[in-house]
Amino acid sequence: MHAVSAPEQGVRRRAAALGAADAAWLAVVPTVAIMLAAIVLLGPWVGTLRPTGNARFLSGVQAGVHPEPTEQGRYLVALLAPLLLAALTLLLVRRPPSWAAERSRRLARAAEALAVAVLAGCFVAQRLQLPQGGPTERRIVYFTMPSVLFAVAVAAALAVAARSTTVREAWAAWSAPSRSRLVLAFLLALGATAVTLLPAISADGSLAHEYEAVIYHMQFTYDESVSVLAGRSPLGDFATQYAALWPYAIAAVMSLLGTSVAVFTGVLATITGLALLALYDVLRRVARSPLTALLLYVPLLATSALKLHGPWHGRFSLVTYYGVMPLRYAGPFFLAWLLVRHLDGVRGRRDPHIWPLFLVGGMVALNNTDFGIAAVGATIAALLWTSRRPNGPRARRLALEAAGGMATAFALVTLLLVWRTGGPPHFELLLRYARIFVVEGFANLPMKPVIGFHLVVYLTYVAAIGVATVRAIRRDPDRLMTGMLVWSGVFGLGAGSYYVGHSLSEVLMYTFPVWALTVVLLTLLSMRALAASTRRWPAPAMLACLFAFGLLVCSLAQTPSPWDEVRRIGSEGPKVFARPIGEAFVAQYAQPGEAVLVMSGLGQKIALNLGLDDVERFTGARSMFTLEQLEESVAALRAARGTKIFVLTIEAFGGLTEALERAYELRAQEPQGMTYWVQR
Repeated sequence: MHAVSAPEQGVRRRAAALGAADAAWLAVVPTVAIMLAAIVLLGPWVGTLRPTGNARFLSGVQAGVHPEPTEQGRYLVALLAPLLLAALTLLLVRRPPSWAAERSRRLARAAEALAVAVLAGCFVAQRLQLPQGGPTERRIVYFTMPSVLFAVAVAAALAVAARSTTVREAWAAWSAPSRSRLVLAFLLALGATAVTLLPAISADGSLAHEYEAVIYHMQFTYDESVSVLAGRSPLGDFATQYAALWPYAIAAVMSLLGTSVAVFTGVLATITGLALLALYDVLRRVARSPLTALLLYVPLLATSALKLHGPWHGRFSLVTYYGVMPLRYAGPFFLAWLLVRHLDGVRGRRDPHIWPLFLVGGMVALNNTDFGIAAVGATIAALLWTSRRPNGPRARRLALEAAGGMATAFALVTLLLVWRTGGPPHFELLLRYARIFVVEGFANLPMKPVIGFHLVVYLTYVAAIGVATVRAIRRDPDRLMTGMLVWSGVFGLGAGSYYVGHSLSEVLMYTFPVWALTVVLLTLLSMRALAASTRRWPAPAMLACLFAFGLLVCSLAQTPSPWDEVRRIGSEGPKVFARPIGEAFVAQYAQPGEAVLVMSGLGQKIALNLGLDDVERFTGARSMFTLEQLEESVAALRAARGTKIFVLTIEAFGGLTEALERAYELRAQEPQGMTYWVQR
């Protein structure tokens, strides 16, 4: 064998060099193999590392307790897939194998075709199998066959348009940024948002005509906000299910405008609208064209307001289930908007500060840990994927700024709670319901089918992070696209844990807003790539992105008619939230200013109307699952020197009244279900 000279070695290395995109596709195969093995073998072990459950559930709740440590452990392992894919991609780029020059392109295309085939298989499998939750669950078809056919047509049309020089030139001229187009696009986005959010607005009189699921879920979010006006303090002496900080802002407006349902839903619809318009501005900055952003935003908007079930008017949808929009999503979407503004500002300033991002991020995490921690993690990932390689002093400064922003958020919340309660916040309340549902296993359901549309959603996020990694390796100058791709991917994976525990078909739809954002970003990138490509046929992955965008476009068919929605809002019926069930009964036995315990979904509203001090720490009997919760509320009543408890028994889980009988005596009850108990 003859020795190879240094110049010859350099030539061979260059010949074997791998492009980042090909490297990413080649990395897919070992990533899938390694992750499947890790999920199967390590998932059960990882599940054993979590805290063990020791709650004493009420007897009526016990049948619904199904801990899933193995499934949760496997999902935690699955979250490592994007990191493994990124690491293997970087390794292949830096140390390409000797056969890379000859076979890499063919193997990469084969891996791409296989990946798209897997996505298609998951999509089809969802239609052929029983829904998540088992045969008793109402079957949900995410996308009907006409929608699928329409999406295929949309994908084909977009592919043809992107490849047409005439169409591209005409669109470039027509959509070029200008002040008039900026204003026009914003006004159209504002109008579309207002129309889309009309179903989210109700009035006291219109509730009688709403779908039952709307009324049921509204009680919790409404009473959590009213609790602030009634003297309770989330994170202090009150545990919220959905949001810990938004109730303070909502209550501030209600203190000025009143506690009517119209005010409450109007405030929440406004927050939702602002959060969605923040996404429009994100797309405007990423697309560098207001009209292009508008065309991307409208399907995203419609999907974020997707109808879940119920009648056409008074529907139960993603924007009428306020626990999803805006209480969980608004904060992360505002944070994404601030992130894009930060990345956009990097072009004009050398090193802008990041502490404001983490100040807001800290607030988002303290508001709701389910989505908030995922949003903060996504922001960190976006900064890492788009940053220059920092030196020691700069890295320390950025770390200190991030820690300082988070610490400031904690300090502000602490000051708020000290002002309201005289003591520090009880941050463990942030995890109270997470522990009951995740660790203890209440309402957990296994994923069925195992292969289904949820895998399509998961792989969409992995793909977004993979594409962002390729762009980061190439040092693509478009930091906004790179940052938002990795942000949406990481946030989507984190928010997906919400579905992993309670794996109902409907719950997967709660994650559609962030999935739609990811699809829109990938679609924009695919259109750009198609326009620049010299290949005869579009790449399968690009067509898959365009097809997914076509599915989002189908959501526009659910746009409500404004005149019918206005008529619904103005309709009259029983005002069940203005004077809740049992209020007159409670007034017979309690005096204004008296400390009582009202276990009702609208207990805080009853207390506010009657001037009572309701020391209940949870949103009524329907939010009370364990004996520990009951004992905590009773202890608060005794500490306030109260002796009276009111329970709306039609909402209570079995076993609650039996537990009360140990120390309390039933004195009276009314036909509607409210009961009156006095300490023995």
